[in-house]
Amino acid sequence: MSDTPVKKTLGRVVKSTEMPDLSKPFSPMQLAKTITAKRTGMKLTLVDVSQALNISKPTLIKIEKGDVNVQLFNVLKVMEYLGLSFSLVSDDASHHNSNDEVSDEQWY
Repeated sequence: MSDTPVKKTLGRVVKSTEMPDLSKPFSPMQLAKTITAKRTGMKLTLVDVSQALNISKPTLIKIEKGDVNVQLFNVLKVMEYLGLSFSLVSDDASHHNSNDEVSDEQWY
């Protein structure tokens, strides 16, 4: 028998959640589910992430529930830590066609 102590896991084991379909239109809930799926896929607890980023656990829980009242800075900090990023895309067709430019005389 070895005299090496067995390291016991404290707390709960992180269970992975399924990544949402990222091809669907953006919504706060889709972002929340993506953050949760990425965190749990990395086997990180809420405490792990909140301590690493110096944000409160309740704030992280709000982010993962899709609370739109959380400061954007905190959401972006969590996303960066987890390796997630945004892409800004305009769904306005007029932004895609440069031939439809409006001249200064048309503004009034």
